[in-house]
Amino acid sequence: MIKISFLIPCYNCENIIKKNNKRLIKKIKKKKIKYELIYINDGSTDKTHQKLKKLSINNNLVKIITYKKNLGKSAALKKGIDLSRYKNIIFIDADLPYFSYLNKIIDKLISGSKLVYIDRRSIKSSLNKKKLNLYQISRYLISKLVNYIISKMLFKNFYGDTQSGLKGFKIDNELKKKKFISNKFFLDAEIMLYFHKKKLKFDSIPIRYSPPEVSSIRVFDVNNFKYLFELFKIILKS
Repeated sequence: MIKISFLIPCYNCENIIKKNNKRLIKKIKKKKIKYELIYINDGSTDKTHQKLKKLSINNNLVKIITYKKNLGKSAALKKGIDLSRYKNIIFIDADLPYFSYLNKIIDKLISGSKLVYIDRRSIKSSLNKKKLNLYQISRYLISKLVNYIISKMLFKNFYGDTQSGLKGFKIDNELKKKKFISNKFFLDAEIMLYFHKKKLKFDSIPIRYSPPEVSSIRVFDVNNFKYLFELFKIILKS
């Protein structure tokens, strides 16, 4: 039986965490796998910690890590990797992006895939362009720009989607001990680069999607310059 650690970064998720945890466990149980859910509460200022604490009390397969200060999504996921018990890892955001494709991620890991990811950049993927608001359009354009920079400057013309909020991979001792640079948003890209340099085959899953209508990510935020600085730091050191 395959064993999977699900790593779920959280920030101010008090309104969705209980419902989404129930949805996630229901879907996982249908796959009949051994699992653990590791929630990393990254400095939430609402009642996310209290909600998570109740989940962990009611289910010993649910673990929580809480930071008092917001360190960044990548820092949260790195801590989750350190504490994960199993060799198969799935990253999934607390709002459960691309949830209908989760079974495909799990099935690919079961069949032996080293890394499988949701690929919005696939020629088989399609953007649902109906009724996109200004925020969604902005997020879409920024995502395109970031992926272009990553593909051209970091991967040297690998055009896969490094930034989607759902992916799975098999971890080895070398990867678990590796010191990644990103603490904000680019750990996914660094992990995929690790597999890319080892010339390991990726499995991608094309999707039909819409950018999120709301998010903790702000389009016009001075912190975005810090994120870009982190990305170029990764590019220069890779």
